[in-house]
Amino acid sequence: MNKDPRAVNVGNRIREARQRRNITQSQLAELLDISVSHLSAIESGRSNFGVDILMRMTEALEVSADWLLNTGIPEAAGMHSGELEELFSDCTSDEIAAIFRMASQMKRDLQDAKKIVKGEQ
Repeated sequence: MNKDPRAVNVGNRIREARQRRNITQSQLAELLDISVSHLSAIESGRSNFGVDILMRMTEALEVSADWLLNTGIPEAAGMHSGELEELFSDCTSDEIAAIFRMASQMKRDLQDAKKIVKGEQ
């Protein structure tokens, strides 16, 4: 049986994200409510999966679906680069630095709130 190269690519990205988060196949399979053998088949590109598993997977691995599926659609940061350029076009360097500090703090606050909601803190 020939594997679909797209499925192999997605499987590799799942494995990469799982390993970056130091999660075992067994742990991820439990989070996804699937068997380890099914997850292994997904990671090797031998099995497909549905939207329900995709949604749980993006949450468990904390990655976007577009990154995971690698569909060629620009990621969110790239999609908004023109808007950011326009936003900063009339700002001084001090104003840009202040905006980045505020955005960084907002990101940390959002991530902390996500952890609280998930019961990690």
